[in-house]
Amino acid sequence: MHCVMTCINWTIVPVLLTMLCYRRYGNGGFLSPNDEKVVVEKLLSYHPRADEKIGCGIDGIMVDRHRGFRFSRCLFVVRTNGDWEDFSYRKCLQAYIKEKYPSYADRFLQKHLVNRSELFRVRK
Repeated sequence: MHCVMTCINWTIVPVLLTMLCYRRYGNGGFLSPNDEKVVVEKLLSYHPRADEKIGCGIDGIMVDRHRGFRFSRCLFVVRTNGDWEDFSYRKCLQAYIKEKYPSYADRFLQKHLVNRSELFRVRK
């Protein structure tokens, strides 16, 4: 289970913290090419409905407030046709963990991704 935590902590979580919590990007801001590549390869590609979210193609990944949850900053896929749609990084992380670490997934997810407010907090 240590490997699961190490892989997540040192690849995706710092990137998410920087983008969503530490305000590296303002509302409506597009990710840099490097950050976009990380998000697409290490998050979005694992979303259960990735093909649907990507649609006709990705023009960029944007950080903005969610329409339904004003105080939540989210990631959005901006498609080449101008449409944009949010995607859940939690669903991406859950699918990634289940695919890469199937024997540890249920226990890990229950311990570390129990509720939304504790994603970045290690529970003991």
